[in-house]
Amino acid sequence: MTTTPGTAHRPVPYGPSDSAAGPVDWRSVAFQSAVIGGLLAVLYWHVLRLLVWNWMNVGDWSHGFLIPVFSLYYLYMQRHRFPWGMYGTGLGGLALLLAAFGVYAYFTCFASFTYPRSLSLIAAIFGSVWLLCGWPIARWAWFPIAFLVFAIPVPPDLYDRMTLPLQRIASGAAAVLLNLLPDMEADAQNIVISYLYKGRTGMLNVEQACSGIRLMMAFMALGVAMAFASDRPLWHRMVMILSCVPIAILCNVVRVTTTGLFHVFGREDLARGTAHSMLGLSMLLIAFGLYGLISYVLGRVIPYVVEHLFVDVPEEPAA
Repeated sequence: MTTTPGTAHRPVPYGPSDSAAGPVDWRSVAFQSAVIGGLLAVLYWHVLRLLVWNWMNVGDWSHGFLIPVFSLYYLYMQRHRFPWGMYGTGLGGLALLLAAFGVYAYFTCFASFTYPRSLSLIAAIFGSVWLLCGWPIARWAWFPIAFLVFAIPVPPDLYDRMTLPLQRIASGAAAVLLNLLPDMEADAQNIVISYLYKGRTGMLNVEQACSGIRLMMAFMALGVAMAFASDRPLWHRMVMILSCVPIAILCNVVRVTTTGLFHVFGREDLARGTAHSMLGLSMLLIAFGLYGLISYVLGRVIPYVVEHLFVDVPEEPAA
């Protein structure tokens, strides 16, 4: 295998399906990528337009603009892992691309279901990378492409099934916390908290107060992003991903309890509008801090404990 000038110890790029090894014409690769990218943009124009509309107009998915930005940033952070010398074409990518087009056509012409069409766009992007660049590069780029799933709005029925149990947990926990106040009697029935405070009664609808845990998907996206943002063992990443739901529940308990306190003390103006939206965004800061704490415990505290408590240190020989 030969090397090109200025790339010592770096093999000439080739792929498993190339007929002969040789230098890569990156201008040709860029042209092919632009052509396929343009075709995807034209084919998925309605999907892309609907996604942007949801990001701009539906508060639950306003984080969608940040997802592609993080994907690009992740690729930049992982540039040192780019598989130089492994460029090629992949017929498996062509098969995946055709399958994605088939899903898009079926759910456009026969079933008219938006979510599978949006998922097929992500599959088409991955298939295009695999087709144009080969499997090693597609494997290098798989996570930032898969991460785009967090930018796709979940169907409302499925989203309600996901959030309703968490709403009930949040309302019950918030009622318990509110009862810690002197002269307070709070009770949770399903997703409605009724309270009696110094002769004054009221009710708080958790669904109205927190819009179905509208930041849950943002919490999950943040947790997955932090799990993969740096090199760490697989079990570290699994712990951080599994912690997404408990952190979402905890943040929503804090949000519901705070909103309940606003109602109890007659500050309903802080429980709606811009103030309420800012309260929801502040939960992202809490979630970020909790993920950071988990990352610190996994990366620093646990290794320290294992090293000092479970590893035998050899005794120094007596003088």
